[in-house]
Amino acid sequence: MNIFLYSLLIFLVFCGQEQGTFLSDQSTTSQENQLYTIKLKETHTIVSAKEMYDFLTTKQTYFRQQTPIDVQEIEFGGYVPKPQQNTEKRQADLKLHNFKNTQFTGPITVGDQEFQVIFDTGSANFWIDSVKCKNEGCKQHTQYKPGFSSKHLGYALNVQFGTGDLNGEVNSDLVKLGAIEVEDQNIAEIIEENGSVFQNSGFDGIVGLAYPSMAAYNLNPLFDNIMKQKKLQSNQFSFYMSNKVNSLESQLTFGGYDATKLDGPVHYHPVIDKYYWMIKAENILVNGQDQGFCPKGCKVVADTGTSLITGPYDDLMKLLDLTNINDNCSNAKELPTLTFRIDGVNYDLEAKDYIMELKDDGTEIPLSNEVSASAFIEGSSKQCIGAFMPLDIPDPQGPAWILGDIFLTKYLSIYDRDMNMVGFGKAKH
Repeated sequence: MNIFLYSLLIFLVFCGQEQGTFLSDQSTTSQENQLYTIKLKETHTIVSAKEMYDFLTTKQTYFRQQTPIDVQEIEFGGYVPKPQQNTEKRQADLKLHNFKNTQFTGPITVGDQEFQVIFDTGSANFWIDSVKCKNEGCKQHTQYKPGFSSKHLGYALNVQFGTGDLNGEVNSDLVKLGAIEVEDQNIAEIIEENGSVFQNSGFDGIVGLAYPSMAAYNLNPLFDNIMKQKKLQSNQFSFYMSNKVNSLESQLTFGGYDATKLDGPVHYHPVIDKYYWMIKAENILVNGQDQGFCPKGCKVVADTGTSLITGPYDDLMKLLDLTNINDNCSNAKELPTLTFRIDGVNYDLEAKDYIMELKDDGTEIPLSNEVSASAFIEGSSKQCIGAFMPLDIPDPQGPAWILGDIFLTKYLSIYDRDMNMVGFGKAKH
């Protein structure tokens, strides 16, 4: 979530195929299942990671609207009850945490229109801008216009997050992922938006791939409808995120995973809470040493909609102290290895995996060619920063760590709804 909606946040540059030819059938020698692959491209936005996560994961309020929504009423914000917001906000005094959010996006067809969306394992709703929306941010994107295959459901949604809010209505339509057609998929049409999450974004919408317990009205997320309509032999999907800018290699695969993208075995871990794709880590180590982050184990979430690695505020502050990254990058080669130990398997991140560098000319690049371009910073002169952010996820799902694109670039990730497992295998780059 998949922090800030804060996600997706799910967006190398132009690594997709031509629009309209985005999904291909694949057969592999290692798997009998038919695979359907969507090419992803990397999209850079001015939205901060925190804003994105807030939007994707904030609690959504909604109610049953028995009659069609009056657009004039929407524009004046009169139809959705505004929930009380907690004005207490924990502040983090961190330099250079104004990241440009980077998300992996791919094409999807709704009705007869094609959209570029974040495929986000950290959220569960399907959002696109509606033609009914007159805000400037909506007009910068492809806007959904209901057609012959659409159905009005009569549900309304309101999402409030740190820097804005969205109003919309849930209807349904035919959705196509190349050869896969999903009937009566519920779509949240954004009718009014206030804030920068969508206005400054490079995507038209968000497709949530988390569990249905997170979805509005307990309606089925896209993958649940794919399962219900028996479109796949194996109810799995997987993400491979290339670490090369301007490559054509990043992809989302339905029906399993592409074994040619692996550089080692896959290890599977049981989901412990069918809300996020949440698993349990035994420990988080710094240079192989226990630092007390997980005295009783740590919850960790695989979230393709989040660029960074996040952790509870106090733990993340401690991690930053332990890594002690020099702003001028002078100690990059001496920085420790960060290890997530999950079910006895060590998933290592070296400094080149979690450090981003800002060059003298203002260019934002990975520390090495092997590192993902999944987190970018704003600033001046040559500087380095860890791709980390503090985030306190509330109970009952929190406290938890989020493994965003920094982690998911190094490790191909597999999401198995038949067995409710998350699999990781070292990605081949």
